[in-house]
Amino acid sequence: MTENYLKNYRILGIQPGVSWKQLRQAYKKMVNAWHPDRFQQDVRQKRLAEEKTKEITQSYKELADYYMKFGVLPLPVEAEAPPVTGESSVPAGPVEDMAAGAEIPEPMPAAAHTGDSRRWMSRRRARIIASLALLGSAYYFWQHAPWEHGNHAPVEAGPVIPAPLAAPGHDYAASSAGHFTTGSSLGEVYAIQGVPTRTENNIWHYGNSKIYFAGGKVIGWEENMDSPLRVSLVPGQAASDNRYFRRGSTKEEVLAAQGAPDRDAGNVWEYGASHIYFEGDRVTEWQEAPLYPLRVKP
Repeated sequence: MTENYLKNYRILGIQPGVSWKQLRQAYKKMVNAWHPDRFQQDVRQKRLAEEKTKEITQSYKELADYYMKFGVLPLPVEAEAPPVTGESSVPAGPVEDMAAGAEIPEPMPAAAHTGDSRRWMSRRRARIIASLALLGSAYYFWQHAPWEHGNHAPVEAGPVIPAPLAAPGHDYAASSAGHFTTGSSLGEVYAIQGVPTRTENNIWHYGNSKIYFAGGKVIGWEENMDSPLRVSLVPGQAASDNRYFRRGSTKEEVLAAQGAPDRDAGNVWEYGASHIYFEGDRVTEWQEAPLYPLRVKP
């Protein structure tokens, strides 16, 4: 494992050997602890929080990219096994700006002798291989199960954000190049979005984002800014970079330009720390955070 990944672990306040779930929990706690909105009264502290949040997000992204590529977080090689001592070995050096309450996994137990260390590493490899095999089996099941011949209703798990209805005569199954939409098949989503982080009944998870299926076709999605989806809001039309909203734009226009909000509070839509304010169905104002840019034109 390279020094860069070790640094990423230290920035997130955790140690090598944590699970994917523990990594995500630590990241969320660190971002919450250093969120710039918590330092509104102190300009210097707010600027420091913004830089710290960028550093935390970058460290999480590098570890997440490694996990998505190899199916496991970076681990020490056998040459980096704990030294043979009578006490537990903990990496030297302080943990940088650890958020209060962040969960720290127990350090790898010290090996009583070299054979114990090797057996410990072998068991860890076996668990990793078993996890990859389970993921492969789940993908095979999704690809070959006879979805078209049964009635499989989607499991209700959080709010489903459906795509807009197609125009009369439009072929829903024909998704735009490089993007999927409502009506796309399992195979199309896999080819465009890649292997899901995990699957659950009629739901595919990609990090913190979800895609919902019924009868083997996409019926909606729930997108998180940490885990963007290659999805087209309008069937047959890929998301365009030259689409913006402005004062007076409708909620539908904001949805087309910015995507689904992280939280809909009626007259306020939240995109991370950024906010868009409405009066009725029209945009009146917005508040943009540096780390959560809005696709807006004054």
